[in-house]
Amino acid sequence: MTAIDEIKAQFASQNKQLQALSKAYEDLKKDMMTTDNAPQSSQIAYSPDLKSKVFEKAPYFRFLESKGRVDDSFGSTYAGFYKETDNSAASWIDESDDIPTQTASSYAEEVSKMKTLIHPIDVSLMAQMGNNAIDILAREIDKGFIKVTNQLDSTLLQGAGTAAAKDFKGFTKQVSTNVDTLDADEPISEDAIDDMLTSIIDGNGGVVDCIVTTNAVAKQLKKLVAPYRRFNDKIDIGLGHRVIAYEAPNGSEIPILIDSNLAQINSKDVMLFVDSSTIEVKRLLAPTLMTNLPTNKLGTKNAVVSFATANNIAEFRNGMIKGIDTSLEVASPYNVTVNVPEAEGTG
Repeated sequence: MTAIDEIKAQFASQNKQLQALSKAYEDLKKDMMTTDNAPQSSQIAYSPDLKSKVFEKAPYFRFLESKGRVDDSFGSTYAGFYKETDNSAASWIDESDDIPTQTASSYAEEVSKMKTLIHPIDVSLMAQMGNNAIDILAREIDKGFIKVTNQLDSTLLQGAGTAAAKDFKGFTKQVSTNVDTLDADEPISEDAIDDMLTSIIDGNGGVVDCIVTTNAVAKQLKKLVAPYRRFNDKIDIGLGHRVIAYEAPNGSEIPILIDSNLAQINSKDVMLFVDSSTIEVKRLLAPTLMTNLPTNKLGTKNAVVSFATANNIAEFRNGMIKGIDTSLEVASPYNVTVNVPEAEGTG
């Protein structure tokens, strides 16, 4: 090989190295651009206005949150729950008696994968630039936060927990021990409510600290117990809101949440009796704003996203009354006929 050939070979090798460096630089530049424009997230904080709106739209969820039943410190896509079946009992024995045989309570481990809840926000560039009266994007973000929480509230009440629904099982799909279905011509009554509370409290050791129902049922209850103090009193549930309460047979005041997300079952209204200590809500991601999502449109594409799941770890300490026909007349004490004896004639 001549000296000229060696020089040519060196130039060719250097050229290949320069091309490789150039390609590496371009790839690095693309990576940097991708990183700069990658989706970003920011936690959505409760403002006083949002707190009020969220309570109005999702009172059951906010109640559970106030009771410390929502765990936002969870760090896994899977949540483990221990579902309790209580078989234990206490008994008296003589000092010299053997310790009696006991049937141990069982705790079934159940694993649930986090479910994805999303509210897309797609606002065009023209809509944002051509409107000086309101901040459309900010309004859409607030609405997305409320709607995500609203949907979570609905799922906590009656989520199907099926692959098609892509959600988790809610209260009405898990409670099966204390369930009463009213007859077709049977209106809701104090006896039905008190019997359910007795069954839960005395029979199963539950502590009902919340009743959830619809506005139509609440209207019947108000008429049912109008002459009494119960249900007309309002109590503070620690959320800056006062709600009506029902006086249980043991004298405790149970807050009643009117939740528009509670759907009918077989075209009839329902009433839920909740022991909040049995409801566990796990969230890998609280409602969070994801920005700079890829889009081919002139505008910004964002989304409010949450990862959550929940379980009822002791359904036997809860209850449900189904088949409430709100078209029936309740047995109001005002509808009592009093027979007044006729005055005797004076002759």
